[in-house]
Amino acid sequence: MTSSLFSHAPDPEPQHATTAVADIEESCIVPRETEEAFSGFHEYLHLWWPEEFSTFGEGMHPEFEGGALTETSVDEEKDLWATVRDIRPEELLALDWFLGHSNSIATNVEVKFEAAEDSTVVTVLHSGFGRLPDGPDVRERLASEWRNVLQRYARFMGAR
Repeated sequence: MTSSLFSHAPDPEPQHATTAVADIEESCIVPRETEEAFSGFHEYLHLWWPEEFSTFGEGMHPEFEGGALTETSVDEEKDLWATVRDIRPEELLALDWFLGHSNSIATNVEVKFEAAEDSTVVTVLHSGFGRLPDGPDVRERLASEWRNVLQRYARFMGAR
């Protein structure tokens, strides 16, 4: 079977316009080995994540399950925060992030765990705000939220 002389490829998917919006980078130091630091972030998120930075608020339960980061309300409602793009225990957690904006367009979050003397440096890099129609506003709000999230995590892990 031959293709028609007049056939052509389908129209490409529309591309979302991007705007230059600065990334967010926040770090903290926790007095733990990388294995414990990673576990505290990945497995015990529900014990330290601030309720004010969630969808459902009081009584919510965030957790990594089945390749996603979700939040469950006290009424068993679920909200998708992120999908896991890459996971390397003790080293990296890379996510397609949806929480914090009302879009179906994901931004990117990477949480890196780097060994330091008697501690671990944990760095969050949040990028891709230029893909969002309200990217500058979302970035501005999330910058202070990430700072507070990491401070809460560091205290949970025993930092002073």
